[in-house]
Amino acid sequence: MEKVHDKENFYKIYDWAGSDRSKLPWAHDEPTLFLRDIVAQRGKPGKALDIGCGAGTDSLYLAGEGWDVTSLDFMPAALEMTCARAAAAGLELTTIEADVTEWEPTDKFDLVLDHGLLHNMNPDRYPLYRERVMRAVADDGDFVILHWLKRTPDEPQSEIGPTRVSREDIQKFFAPELKERFFAVEEIGGLTKSVGASMAQGYYWFKRASSVEERGQDEVSSGVERAVRGK
Repeated sequence: MEKVHDKENFYKIYDWAGSDRSKLPWAHDEPTLFLRDIVAQRGKPGKALDIGCGAGTDSLYLAGEGWDVTSLDFMPAALEMTCARAAAAGLELTTIEADVTEWEPTDKFDLVLDHGLLHNMNPDRYPLYRERVMRAVADDGDFVILHWLKRTPDEPQSEIGPTRVSREDIQKFFAPELKERFFAVEEIGGLTKSVGASMAQGYYWFKRASSVEERGQDEVSSGVERAVRGK
């Protein structure tokens, strides 16, 4: 099966999209779910790391809220888009061209964000990815990840596109250092057969296990225990 994992495929996608970010399969106009909640809950802006930043939608949102943002991607075209959009909006951020599995974090971040990087990665690089994330998340830090969801044990992987993983396996992957705080699902239909006709995206908000307060899921103001955000 041909997956999106190889860097060559990303070059092809960015070459095809050109300057039109809307053509990118992972393009989105709104901040990733939970970001607004984190910004509101923290109150004071902090340091954020956007790994696999793509065209920079989340980086720009956080920078606009006063956060000190570092946008990391291994695709030069992604960083060019992010920088151009930031300049047009009068925002400042730091960009790093690197593969996160080869990058050496030199700082701790209050928020680390992955909008669809892990699920496009070769599985043999998972341990390096995890190690970098754990080094980057501050002791009281938040980690948000979007990952294609395997809804049932027998749901097949698609011929192309990201890897589907169950909620339980995502939780185990980041345990014990990170504990899931909130989870939501976005169902998407009308897709091509090669992708699987329909799919679900899981949104996860993790917190350092040592800093998680005992509180009920109903305390999140947005009420997103199971959210369906239409496309």
